[in-house]
Amino acid sequence: MKTQRIGQFTIDRVVETEGAFSGVDFVLPNADMARVQEQADWLMPRFVNAEHQLMMSFHSFVLRTPQHNFLIDTCVGNHKERPLRASWHHQQFAYMEALAQVGLRPDQIDFVCCTHLHADHVGWNTELRNGAWVPTFPKARYVFSQTEYSHWEAEHRQALAQGRPAPNHGSFADSVLPVVDAGQALMVEGGHDFEPGVRLEPAHGHTPGSCVLHARSQGDHAVFTGDILHTPVQLLDLSWSSRFCHDPKAASAVRHQLVHEIADTATLLMAAHFPSPVAGRIVSHAQGLRWHSGTH
Repeated sequence: MKTQRIGQFTIDRVVETEGAFSGVDFVLPNADMARVQEQADWLMPRFVNAEHQLMMSFHSFVLRTPQHNFLIDTCVGNHKERPLRASWHHQQFAYMEALAQVGLRPDQIDFVCCTHLHADHVGWNTELRNGAWVPTFPKARYVFSQTEYSHWEAEHRQALAQGRPAPNHGSFADSVLPVVDAGQALMVEGGHDFEPGVRLEPAHGHTPGSCVLHARSQGDHAVFTGDILHTPVQLLDLSWSSRFCHDPKAASAVRHQLVHEIADTATLLMAAHFPSPVAGRIVSHAQGLRWHSGTH
């Protein structure tokens, strides 16, 4: 993705990995593959490959303002114990090199904003150092929704008490709790303004405390949507929630509201898993809504 400019702000992408993920019907259980095929002219092969697998990226965004550096979502991470998903298990991603390529060191990040606390959005919150998980970004405040945190904390404690496997691939224990224990967490409830033009807003549904981050400067607008949309395929039918959604109906309602607010506007939608070049807009078409990639 080329650097995007939002007024006085800039946006870059830090890629962990990108490629075929899983079948459309696995990620979106209610998807109608006939409808996907009908719109193959724009969906295939960029978003859906010949084997009907979704093409997905796992990346962070860096939002730079004159005041702060924000890192939005932190992917899967290295050395994490993820036996239930081989592509995440004990990985050695070149993420830090990718961060350096956009001109930043870990100690230059002011805020780490997790749109939600799924394992593929919190992994680089921590790194393994001398056998212990410690915050990767030593000067950052890590921003968690209080609703989201409370949900996963309860799930984690209950699993421990009952001797069950830890929920969410164990990511709460290795990628969230160490941040809290280090005193670097900033819990927010409802909307939260970081500075003029940068605001976190609740968008509950995909998880109990999902959020989106808005960036506005000099009349320009970008919205970082986390997993409100996993793939442009969902624009065919906004009711198609993913199998990973905590509350599919609420997730669909949030998706409807967001999409209809920004469709046919200049707002850039920055989704957590869209493949390259990522930055783009939602536009109306004779066959419904479509994704149009483009840069300023």
